[in-house]
Amino acid sequence: MSKNLKPGNVLLIAVLIAAVVVFALIFAFYNFNLGKKETTGESTVVKDEQVRKLETLSDSDEIGVIEGDIQGTSLDNLDQEINQVDQSLSEL
Repeated sequence: MSKNLKPGNVLLIAVLIAAVVVFALIFAFYNFNLGKKETTGESTVVKDEQVRKLETLSDSDEIGVIEGDIQGTSLDNLDQEINQVDQSLSEL
């Protein structure tokens, strides 16, 4: 340690440096939006009739209502566009 710096002064300098760093980080987060996720907007997925039907299921937890939702859900055409997806993936 230098003869001119007393132990109390070294502590004061360390605290001041830490405070400057903290204030710089706070400034950066508020002014440059470093801590926020950017929203990408709405998804561009086209919803067909089957997707809309699945999204309108009942909120009830009664067994009869759940069974009705299951019976009303048709997954017959689930793989209808799988060939298009495979082709798109192979082009990548």
